[in-house]
Amino acid sequence: MTAKSYFVAQGFVKEGRRLISGQTFQEKTAEAAIGRATRIADRFAGAVAFEQLADDETGETLEEPKLLFRAGQLPADFADD
Repeated sequence: MTAKSYFVAQGFVKEGRRLISGQTFQEKTAEAAIGRATRIADRFAGAVAFEQLADDETGETLEEPKLLFRAGQLPADFADD
């Protein structure tokens, strides 16, 4: 098993009263994911950047995602702690 960190920026779109997943971008570093989420925050109802540790061979997630950045309206999964 080889663990690998994935850095993701994701936008959320408002559809009626719900927020649904919009575009997702995989980046090489945490800084790049934060930068991308910052840039897309103006185009989406909300945006996040997070780090996800997963098994590189199976894709199985090994830990809960670590939130790096959040902006705008977000689903409950990304609500303030």
